[in-house]
Order: sequence, then structure tokens, then C-alpha cells
Amino acid sequence: MMLNFGFKMQRAIAPSTRMTALMVSQSVRTYYPDNVLMKRVTGDYYSDPMEVGERVVRLIGLHDAVHDPAKVIPKATFGELGLNALDMCEVFLGTEREFDLEISEEDCEDFQTVGDLIEFLARNPATK
Repeated sequence: MMLNFGFKMQRAIAPSTRMTALMVSQSVRTYYPDNVLMKRVTGDYYSDPMEVGERVVRLIGLHDAVHDPAKVIPKATFGELGLNALDMCEVFLGTEREFDLEISEEDCEDFQTVGDLIEFLARNPATK
């Protein structure tokens, strides 16, 4: 087995050392830093935010009071979508049924955008 270390170096290195030098010289290529796709911290997200987001956007987009379902994005406020307080109660009740959990009134009052609701659901350990 010929290695490209040069003539003098080939004779000076023992066969087992040559193989180790060959293995060390080859680098392992990965697509992600430290070969980790997404670092997760315990308690950060309990559900996939993308999956939760799709379900919430579909739920809100199908509501009768939403003027344009195409405008239902995480950055949109509920007022921009044409939802009043009664419509929001219906959305929250539908969300509770969809995800099989209960949302407190205090949390409901804190939600300003669709993204706020998605974040709450993705970080909630009771979300199914």
C-alpha cells in the first residue's frame, strides 16, 4: 500500500502507524455543526412548532369570520384577520378541542398574534 507521504517518510513509519496516519488525515464531512440537526433543551418545545402552526393556521383559516384565509400567518394579529372577542372565544374553544387541552383565561388575554398561540401550544406539555 503506497501512501503519499514521500519516500523517506514511508520507510520510517511502521505499517500500523501508516494506517493510523491515513485515518487521521481523512476528515469526516457532515452537514450540521457537531453532526446535530437541532439541539433540544428539555422543556423548551414539547411539540413540533411547524406541525402545531399548520394545525392552528388551518383552524383559524376555516373560521367564518376570517376575511381572507390566505392572510393567516404567524405574524398576523387577530384583529387584522377580522376576529372580534366572540370569534376569539370560538377559536380558543376550537383550539382546546383540537389539541385536547385547556387554555386559561389569563393566557387567552395575552395572545395578540397567531404566533403567540402557536408558541404557547408548542411549549405546552399537555399539547397532543
